[in-house]
Amino acid sequence: MFVIIFSWALLVQTSHFQNTNNISVSPPGVSEQTDNIDFEKEIKPIFVKNCSPCHFPGGKMYDKLPFDKDTTILNHSASILKRIKNEAENTLLKEFVLQNKNGSSENKPH
Repeated sequence: MFVIIFSWALLVQTSHFQNTNNISVSPPGVSEQTDNIDFEKEIKPIFVKNCSPCHFPGGKMYDKLPFDKDTTILNHSASILKRIKNEAENTLLKEFVLQNKNGSSENKPH
């Protein structure tokens, strides 16, 4: 019994471990972002849903703030994040901004 409890305690204390299927798993409350967030597939749809038609081609705000370009999102992230109220979408946007500020070479702004 002691061995099981001790082993579990060590496992919980680690910030990262693997399960029996060799899939990377993080303990509860620890975020693990290993894949790059794709602007076209994951970020742009958030803005299409929330910011159309104004910030897309033909919209009255498109010339000033085109939301179909990742550079706009990265350059104006603080004000944009205030407007996206959905917590999951907001979190994904924050991770996208951090990923690009941390210099991910695969996801440099276009």
